Amino acid sequence: MINLKAPALVEREAVDRSVSERVRSILDRVYRDGERALSELNHQLDDYEGPILIREKTLNTALAQMDKTLRQAVEIAIDHVRSFHKAQKALFKDQEWEISPGIQAGMRFLPVRSAGVYVPGGRYPLVSTAVMGVVPAQEAGVSRIVAFSPPRGSCGISKPILGTLALLGIPEVLAVGGAQGVGALARGLPGIPPVDLLVGPGNAYVTEAKRQLFGKVGIDSLAGPSEVFIIADRTANPAVLAADLLAQAEHDPDARVSLYCLDQTLAYQTLTQVDHLLSRLPTGKTALQAWSASGTVAVCTLEEAIATANRTAPEHLELAVENPREVLKECTAYGAAFLGHQSAEAFGDYIAGTNHVLPTEGRARFSGGLWVGTFLRPLTHLEMSKDAARNLSKPGECMALAEGLHAHALAMRLRGEANS
Repeated sequence: MINLKAPALVEREAVDRSVSERVRSILDRVYRDGERALSELNHQLDDYEGPILIREKTLNTALAQMDKTLRQAVEIAIDHVRSFHKAQKALFKDQEWEISPGIQAGMRFLPVRSAGVYVPGGRYPLVSTAVMGVVPAQEAGVSRIVAFSPPRGSCGISKPILGTLALLGIPEVLAVGGAQGVGALARGLPGIPPVDLLVGPGNAYVTEAKRQLFGKVGIDSLAGPSEVFIIADRTANPAVLAADLLAQAEHDPDARVSLYCLDQTLAYQTLTQVDHLLSRLPTGKTALQAWSASGTVAVCTLEEAIATANRTAPEHLELAVENPREVLKECTAYGAAFLGHQSAEAFGDYIAGTNHVLPTEGRARFSGGLWVGTFLRPLTHLEMSKDAARNLSKPGECMALAEGLHAHALAMRLRGEANS
């Protein structure tokens, strides 16, 4: 493997510790002072003095004022995302099985009662994340969905975000972001009960708040910087590869972008295209920071590229190769894969139907992205006949006594004696 561009090493430990301490302070303040703390933090951090709860009239006004072309695009995205997640829901069917004569074991899948969906609105107002967070919750059957997003000055929450939430039929929207927003929905406010589950990507403060409150409230995942890992062969277009790399790099200065080429000429051509695009993109400054810090371009064999992808478990995996489905068979750890030269990761971010809330920082080794199953709880049940209880009482009692748990043993022995 030849590295043409290797990532710079950045020390983040001190920054992470500072974020953790700041988040703990914010959460303590929100838990202690509730709505008053939120209003003060909105003023201090976001220069916002408006209401925390956004009224339905405001949502409808934002929808009425929404650019028609944008509204049509969002409606297409909602339809596609809903179709994909409706298909996921069909996977979940209540079932019951006879484990052995007289023993019936089963499962039911019930949605959480309430969920909070965070919609980022800082660096970029992510209209798409409103769709990605709300639709799977709706398809799972969550009865109460609360959206929350950071306000920005006197304008409050981004109007396109409000319009999208109106399109989605979300009546409960809070103008609060960051760690304080996470704390508010975990704690609850007057007239706004706490939620059972919090989902959605956010900045370091949102992620750290979710980490600190996990257990008090459920969470989907801990989001890190966005990532793309591209495997490309000689059939790929260098200009397209450059665009795909920078589509991730423009997210955030900490975004991580990697290109593993099976052809050296393609690698050099893509580097040239990246330099060209960086000078032209309106988001070039942010993209350049990410490209300088974490950009990787390597020339390698297909086996080396696959092995590296499986080891790093990227958020987004693009297979810009001639036979992507054959390569996919060997790939075992990724948040979402994009097959072939037409399947830009950006389509998945917005409008094609798959979800863009995905595991980062190697977490695809043990978890997946946001989906209908995130909002469903598998509940098991057991029913035993008299004969089954009698037959299992002695071996069950034996195991309980081996563990020193005598009431467990008694509970089974009494069934056995009663059914003899």
